[in-house]
Amino acid sequence: MQLQPGVEFDVISAHGKPFKSAIIEITSYDGRPQKAYAPFNRFSDGGTLLFLGHLQGEVLRAKQVREMRTDIRLAGLPQENVIAPAQNRQQPGGERGYAYFGPAQAVQAGAVKVLVDPKTPEWARETVLDTGTKVAQYYEKAYQRPLREELFITVSIGSDEKPGLSMNGGAVLGQLAYHFSGSQLAGDHPKKREMLVRLVAHEMAHIWQLNTARGGVGGKDQWIHEGGAEAMALDAIQQSGVASAESVNAYRAAQTAACEKLGNSVETYNGIYACGLMRFDQLGVGIVPLWRGLIEATEAKGEPYSEQMVRDVAAAQRTATAAALGSGG
Repeated sequence: MQLQPGVEFDVISAHGKPFKSAIIEITSYDGRPQKAYAPFNRFSDGGTLLFLGHLQGEVLRAKQVREMRTDIRLAGLPQENVIAPAQNRQQPGGERGYAYFGPAQAVQAGAVKVLVDPKTPEWARETVLDTGTKVAQYYEKAYQRPLREELFITVSIGSDEKPGLSMNGGAVLGQLAYHFSGSQLAGDHPKKREMLVRLVAHEMAHIWQLNTARGGVGGKDQWIHEGGAEAMALDAIQQSGVASAESVNAYRAAQTAACEKLGNSVETYNGIYACGLMRFDQLGVGIVPLWRGLIEATEAKGEPYSEQMVRDVAAAQRTATAAALGSGG
């Protein structure tokens, strides 16, 4: 609640007296909604990640959209460790990431902080750390920009009673939060490693998309963020040697087939990934120079990534390439 002279605001009161702070009791929810960050990620040792962003953002009052800026201070129960997410550098009081409450301490692994559920299978732990290290090094070199804040990676493990295998990841403001569950999580297999390699590289691509002083990911044109992350990830895992060219080509072919079944539409959840990837592949511009240009453009303009921005950057790069080839000929 920000009080600014000359700006309309609501006064929340108790017994007629205004106040500026409140205590809210939140009922836990362990569902995993599509297109949204999981509200809670549970750890097998009793720890919990709480997504603070669901307590922030925009609210609707009298059909008017208003910013809800909140100054959240964190305190744990006795003997409970608390790890706060980074502050929103673009919008003070704006959306933040996951806060951790629990018994564990994060450990330093190279340039990143890591918090791994003790129940994590060794194959998954190895894949997350190895892929994360190699892909982060590649992204920093390829996109010519180090991260603006230290990266914090968490891995939590859910129930192994449900059949199948679920691997989810979320990237937000210097954080990567992974959650794995299902009976097939146990036991190593090359196909499971391939899936996890792509997931890690995809979520880490979002970190670089967000690595701007202003602009970045917006609320529209989701195919740009997700399809772009797919294209960035496939390039990164092949170039860094984490995955073979055969594996990358097979996945790209499967996504192409999936997109064709969807009528080349990005209006569905699967379409923003599969057809988003296809749209980037069809631009005729290398994914690294393209996204380097998009990151520079969003930061310079302060505007979120958009379809028009993609077109403009791709067209400028095609023109520059043609001019370079012409002068060389």
